[in-house]
Amino acid sequence: MTMAAVKLKSSVVTDAGLTNQSYAGWLREHGVRLFNGLGSEWELQKGALLPVATGPYFIQGSNLGEANSLLKESGAWFLRFASDPCEEETEWWYTVCDRYDQRALSSKVRNQIKRGARECSVERIDAEWLAKNGYHCYSAAYGRYKNARPSGIETFQRNLMRTVGGPFEYWGIFVGNNLAGYCQCIVEQRNVATNVIKFNPGYLKHYVSYALTTSLIEHYVSIQGKVLSNGTRSVAHDTNIQDLLLKLGFRKQFCRLNAVYQPSLGIAARAAFPFRKVIAALPDCGVSHKLRAFLFQEELRRRCR
Repeated sequence: MTMAAVKLKSSVVTDAGLTNQSYAGWLREHGVRLFNGLGSEWELQKGALLPVATGPYFIQGSNLGEANSLLKESGAWFLRFASDPCEEETEWWYTVCDRYDQRALSSKVRNQIKRGARECSVERIDAEWLAKNGYHCYSAAYGRYKNARPSGIETFQRNLMRTVGGPFEYWGIFVGNNLAGYCQCIVEQRNVATNVIKFNPGYLKHYVSYALTTSLIEHYVSIQGKVLSNGTRSVAHDTNIQDLLLKLGFRKQFCRLNAVYQPSLGIAARAAFPFRKVIAALPDCGVSHKLRAFLFQEELRRRCR
């Protein structure tokens, strides 16, 4: 038995939703339009065009003309992708765990993991159960965010129910009988993406994030031999989740950040970039938050050239 043992309750989770369907296939099946170009499939997210991938994904030899065609077809403001994975440090990376040895962690972190295992239990749950029982945890998590608001309960439930039968697995972290946090994982043959992680701030003192993360690593990486990923470096996230993951056994897969802008946005980026420090001093909310994040991304892109 490992430090953060995974408890499976048959009354909570079923295997009926497990599938070999790819994430891209699930998106298409649910009416999400994908765009093909540069040897990849792309999804439009909040005005940005991003490759559809559950793990570290790199595009080499990009063609500017093809990238501009993708922007025109999709209506995106910009497309962003990673290239050139390397060992030396760069300003862009994926946060991944592809091997695990808990003995390599600091003694302090190992003790925190032990405490989380004593005070919490980690269980597989299914989408239906989370839809019925998870809204309070979901909405409470937004108390930690500055620039996001929770959806209503009907939207929360609808978004969960549409994942039934798709390439998704859910994990809950419990303190007693109370749901203290949960994670939605996108699971494919080799890769697993921690797509959504939410914690009720009232339970963080029980080291729930340590217990949940360790259980995910042990299940997917140590037992199943998959690559567990939390995606690329964040340019606008309100939490320090990736810093925590790096303490618990994840690593940085360094690479190069690439971005191609619509012509008008490219002009605006060049004009605003010299004033990025002034803009960074503005209140971090609303339009200024989005502008700060965009200019930070542009700064990272330039450093990666």
